[in-house]
Amino acid sequence: MKISAGNNEEAVSEAIGFIIIFGLVLTGIALITLYGYPMLMQQQSNADVRNMEQTMVVLQNDIKSLCYKNVPYKETSMQVSGGSLAVVNTSGTAQRFTITEGGDTETFPPGMLLYDSDNQDATIALENGAVIRAQAGGSSMLAEPRWYFDDASDTLVINLIALNSTGTMARSGMGGVRLKLNGTETLMDKSGTLNVQVVYTPDPASSFSKAWENYLTGSLGMSKTAPDTYTISADRLIVKKYDILVLSV
Repeated sequence: MKISAGNNEEAVSEAIGFIIIFGLVLTGIALITLYGYPMLMQQQSNADVRNMEQTMVVLQNDIKSLCYKNVPYKETSMQVSGGSLAVVNTSGTAQRFTITEGGDTETFPPGMLLYDSDNQDATIALENGAVIRAQAGGSSMLAEPRWYFDDASDTLVINLIALNSTGTMARSGMGGVRLKLNGTETLMDKSGTLNVQVVYTPDPASSFSKAWENYLTGSLGMSKTAPDTYTISADRLIVKKYDILVLSV
């Protein structure tokens, strides 16, 4: 008896189908890894930066309570994600505010609370009572300090906030910022026909010049007479300094 063996193509078809489906699955995973995952990480990074912006505004309100409401101590719990929060003492900041009227000059290094993002070039600082975000070479003020010009009496009030800590401090993750008022001082109180000049000397590593320019020329109505130099006429000038001690972050 002669038996004829034919070709069984069903197994071959199943193998080809499996290879095609497996290839499509791998392609989908590769596309998600290539495009989807970076987008998810970017969204998470953006959320971390936005949360830190809100946290800095809360800390700014804590400092206002210490300086202007006679509250001796403030504590705020927070989550620092996607970066680190550090205290930069007045002795460690390159930026300066120089206030001049007549023959009187006060030079003030502010210190700051500084957040650096791990996944972006964004930096958020609480400097001299203002919350500032710097990114891509520019900067904007998210919350203004409590400086003001009273048009009725032509009085300019400048409140300087100095931040210092008891040691080197930095934080990532859960923590709490504890602050206390360490002292106040009136640096200037002058009356007459005054020409007040404010010079902001930026730190080249993290310049907030544009943020301060927009604030001084916009909200305060000062005139820019030279790079980072602003002037205004007033009948009275009051400059007060508040020393804030950061106990922990």
